[in-house]
Amino acid sequence: MHLCSLHGLRYLLLAARLHPAQLVEIDFRGRVSLRGVVRRPPHGATRAAFIFAAALAASCGSQGAAGRDGAAGAGGAAGATGLAGHGDASAGDGAGPDATDGADKTGPLADAAAPITGTAVETFDTGSDFGFNPYHDTLQMNLGNPDTVDGGAAPTLAFDSTVGSPRPGSLKVTIPFSGPNQYVDAQSYVFAVPQDWSGHTLHVRLKVDEGSIFQGFAQLYVDTGVSYVPADSNVTVAPGSEWQDIAMDLSHPMTTDPSGRFNPKQVVLYGLQLNSGSAGAGATPATFHIDSFSLE
Repeated sequence: MHLCSLHGLRYLLLAARLHPAQLVEIDFRGRVSLRGVVRRPPHGATRAAFIFAAALAASCGSQGAAGRDGAAGAGGAAGATGLAGHGDASAGDGAGPDATDGADKTGPLADAAAPITGTAVETFDTGSDFGFNPYHDTLQMNLGNPDTVDGGAAPTLAFDSTVGSPRPGSLKVTIPFSGPNQYVDAQSYVFAVPQDWSGHTLHVRLKVDEGSIFQGFAQLYVDTGVSYVPADSNVTVAPGSEWQDIAMDLSHPMTTDPSGRFNPKQVVLYGLQLNSGSAGAGATPATFHIDSFSLE
């Protein structure tokens, strides 16, 4: 891992992540609403880490597309709390969106109606309880944070019953991109009981709608355990408006917490970030559809 990267910064700042302040609203499926998870800002000992990270970011410049920044639930649930994601471009060490590591990959589907790979996790057939991460990010611009848009155009997330892969029903996300390192983070509910996903590959299908131009990247991730220890993999989104399959090998994700505490036997949430990347100076608004999270 190169230190001069947003990926490096992310893990310099892991110490700032605190436990959720509250969990509320457990639904009939035994899942905790992500809107009930709140994270507090960093305190005391973590301040020096933030100062160092900010100085490092200023001196290093851009190093490829930035990764997940505060991949949390719609209540700030988990993941790296506003911490920068990866921007190295080293294949195998997983940092850049063009890096490949194990099953981490993306590519257009030959047949959008083809059955999902493995066992369904979320297929959005009749609705969605996903939400945006609203974390106030100081390193990248989280468009899912209401304070960021401050009365301007805000991203939207809604269930779409007419579009999907392999069947109708998907998550429609509109994002008012206007510059580099802007993102939204569409995240699941929090599992009331951690899930054992060890030995599996997580898949999701993504479509950039016709008429939209997106040259950034997508980051697929999971968080694990009571401390929401993250792992993620990011890929450059292929051009065109075909459905694409994105995959993350949970045994060999591109990036994990260097403490070694990532535990795929204790998955508590998952999600997908869409980021304009460090080269996105000319980024424009785009619409996406997300469907068919599955475990292979």
